[in-house]
Amino acid sequence: MIRLLEELTPAFVRLCGEDIFGSRILAAARSYGFQLAGSQFWIQSDGTEKLTAALALVDGFALLRTDGADWEELAVFLKMLSWDQLQCAAEDAAHLPYPTDWISCLMSFSAAKRTSISAQISPAKDVGDVYDLLAQCFSDMKDRALWMADLALRWRRGTAESWFIGAVDGSPLGTASAFAVTERHAFLGAVGTLPEARGQGFAGELAARLAEIQQARGRAVWLSCRAELAEFYQSVGFEPAGNMITMRKGDC
Repeated sequence: MIRLLEELTPAFVRLCGEDIFGSRILAAARSYGFQLAGSQFWIQSDGTEKLTAALALVDGFALLRTDGADWEELAVFLKMLSWDQLQCAAEDAAHLPYPTDWISCLMSFSAAKRTSISAQISPAKDVGDVYDLLAQCFSDMKDRALWMADLALRWRRGTAESWFIGAVDGSPLGTASAFAVTERHAFLGAVGTLPEARGQGFAGELAARLAEIQQARGRAVWLSCRAELAEFYQSVGFEPAGNMITMRKGDC
């Protein structure tokens, strides 16, 4: 049975606290709540108190986490919903008929491998500064207002934090964020280094040091990356931990 979730429940928190996919759903629920337009959360149960799936849908982007799901029911329900992309573990994607947009490598943090660079890291205090630095790193940073609104909301709700890395003089050369911060997990993303500072180890140093900060707070730390970057993240302390699939609904 699938039903709309209208408030955080202990069973939902338990299911979502067990892995990074669930933690991202839990962080989205804590960030956006249950009354905000464009965000909805569902749970599937097996007829008892056991939850078998959690699903988040925020502005057309869906996240799925399962535990013994009724896939026949879930497939019908997903077909009825209006979504553009859905992200889940590769094991869950194998049960669904949707085409794959891309496959990302999941990496889990073990222990930092020290580098010899001299750098300072500091928490970001303005979401606009984070966006503006990333816009110099990536050409697909399009909707400034929407991106900043999402990050600012997550900052306020305590489900994300952003950091800068800079040279000894403190000028920012790169940035990274811990998204989907919950009691037990943190998901790193938006890692970027200015073009003129690349190849000097700043991105790896920041990812490792931010992971250490989260780990010291009792959280398991994850990130996703393209396959060609997996070796780079291994070099700073991350280990391969499966694949994450992003699917598109299309005409299915």
